[in-house]
Amino acid sequence: MRDERVARGDLADAPELFWVDGGPGDAALRRLRVAPLRGRASAVAAGLGLFAWLPLLVLAGVDGVLVDRTALPFLHDLAVHVRFLVAVPLLVLADLPIGAQLDRCTAQFITADLVRAEDRPVFAGFLVEAHRTRDSGVAALIVITAAYVTSLGIMALGESQAGGSWHDAGSPPTLTLAGRWFALVSLPLFHFVLYRWVHRLFVWGRFLRRVSRLELRLTATHPDRAGGLGFLGGGLLPWGILVFATSTAISSTIATRILFAGATLEQYHSSYIALLVLTLLIVIGPLFAVVPALLRLRSRGLFEHGALASHYTQQFEAKWFAPTLPSEEPLLGTSDVQALADLAADHDVVRSIRPVPLGRREALVLVLVGLLPALPLAATTSTVRNFLQQALRLFL
Repeated sequence: MRDERVARGDLADAPELFWVDGGPGDAALRRLRVAPLRGRASAVAAGLGLFAWLPLLVLAGVDGVLVDRTALPFLHDLAVHVRFLVAVPLLVLADLPIGAQLDRCTAQFITADLVRAEDRPVFAGFLVEAHRTRDSGVAALIVITAAYVTSLGIMALGESQAGGSWHDAGSPPTLTLAGRWFALVSLPLFHFVLYRWVHRLFVWGRFLRRVSRLELRLTATHPDRAGGLGFLGGGLLPWGILVFATSTAISSTIATRILFAGATLEQYHSSYIALLVLTLLIVIGPLFAVVPALLRLRSRGLFEHGALASHYTQQFEAKWFAPTLPSEEPLLGTSDVQALADLAADHDVVRSIRPVPLGRREALVLVLVGLLPALPLAATTSTVRNFLQQALRLFL
């Protein structure tokens, strides 16, 4: 019924169509009666994290690899603890702030009157299609397959340390009971929750691309310097949760190898930066869907405001630079000069329209949030260690 109302152009329920109450994994959560997440997100996040981590703890105890018998016992593996007790819950909890922000962004197209009245049924149809794509069974299958392929690939390439780890102890190395749960349940669960967000970002980007092809009522002189679409970039801040969660998983893996495998940060800093940049590009990727619309707006605005400026300055100079100044109007206090300054300011706004509606502040915040989990790793570099040692000598 709700989809039918939206398809007819009744957008009262449109924002609620979107992200939180659906997508890959939602059917399973509903069967377990833990979806939708509103009001129970913390319990679901903690439950999924413990579902991935607690059996590993128990099985590692049964295998005898909690604290010994291997080069990397279970309790020493920072990566597995952070991945399942921090990253997975964060990726689940992110549903609420990100979902709410996307709902507001969706509604803003109507609230700000960016979509013409005659295009609103089409806009509503895009919402319905996004709803169906989000809940597609094919998409869920792709996400699950990608999660298992990635997990099995990681296991095949070997996360283990030289001399074995808690999940492949023995000689020759064979999967322990904990290792089997890790390979078949825990690791795929982590990647599933992660790739579910990639799918949502794809659906959001596809929706923005379709909407940007409408004849939106964008204004070149809008103060957000994005034609009125600046709210899309401002809405990225909650996505910092995903950037932070991904960075914690990467950083903890590197930390484990530095602490227990004799690796150095210098061996991994390039791969860390590459993965962080990839994460940031995936998060801001949907904004690139509106680039053609903003480039067209900037081009049209420069022509239109250029023509207006030409007409005005011609009349201004004809009036004030004539051989004889008009005696009936005093130069001081005239509104002509202020209007000329306002026209120049408007032209600067048009010329500075950003093709991607993302401000420097939002971009900087995302980068800093992504780098935050890596700060402890910096202490492992020889330069920082020497600096800290010298600083301690000064105070001790």
